[in-house]
Amino acid sequence: MRVNPESPVPLYYQIYQELRREILSGRLKPGEPLPSEAQICAQCGVSRMTARLALSQLVNEGLVVRKRGKGTFVASPKATFREEAFFFLRYTDLVRFLGFAASSKVLGKSIAEPSDEVREALRLEPEEKVVCIVRLRLIDEQPMALETSFLPSRFFSRLVDMDLTDKSLYQVLEEEFSLAPAYAIDTVELSTAGPYEAKELQIKEGMPIVLSTRVAYSAQDVPLVFTKTIHRGDRFRAVVRCSRKDLEAFK
Repeated sequence: MRVNPESPVPLYYQIYQELRREILSGRLKPGEPLPSEAQICAQCGVSRMTARLALSQLVNEGLVVRKRGKGTFVASPKATFREEAFFFLRYTDLVRFLGFAASSKVLGKSIAEPSDEVREALRLEPEEKVVCIVRLRLIDEQPMALETSFLPSRFFSRLVDMDLTDKSLYQVLEEEFSLAPAYAIDTVELSTAGPYEAKELQIKEGMPIVLSTRVAYSAQDVPLVFTKTIHRGDRFRAVVRCSRKDLEAFK
C-alpha cells in the first residue's frame, strides 16, 4: 500500500479506499485477515492512530470485522435486496437465492391498540384493534432484521393462534384468508439502534440501522398490512432500478 502525503485526501482515507477496493474486487476474500495496524504503519509511514482510523472506517461500513486478540478480517458479503424481487419473493426464498441460509423467529403475537401512525396507515375506525406480530429475521443464524407487522384484527384475528415460524405472512394471508396483497408502498430511511433494537439484532446501541416502512394493499386498494422492518446497517444493501419513466413522475 502507498499513500500520497501531498494529496488533499486524508491519509487514513487513502488507506481505507485502497483496502476497500481490495475487498470489493474480491482480491481480499471473506475470512481473510487484513494487514495489522503495525503493518499498515510500516508500509505507509503513518501513525498508529491513522491506521486505526482506516480500519475503523471499514468496520463501520460492515466490510470487515474485528476479532479480539486475533486481528481484523474481511466480513461475509452483505445481503443485497433488489426492488424487483423484494416484494414478490418470500423472504426466505429471496435470501436463499442470494446464497444464504434464511430463517425467522416469532418474538411475539398479540391483539393490541394501534398507535396513531398504524391507525392512519390501515385506515382503522377509532375502536378497532390490530394483530401485532414481531419477528426476528436471521441470515446464516445471525440476526439481520427486526420486523413488526400490524394487521386489522377484524380480518386477521386468527393469526394470533397460528404458527408463523419460517412462513411468509403474505402467503398465509392468501391461503388462509383469501386476502393477498397486490402491491405495496415502501418508505426507507436511516436511523440508529436504540436499546431494544441493539439487543435483538446483537449490535451496539447507536449503530446505523435502515428503517423500512411498508403498507401492503389489496387489489381493491384496502390496506392489509403495516410493517416496520429494522435492518442492521452493516449487513444490508438495497439496489433499486430507476427508469426515465419513473423520473418523469417527479416533474
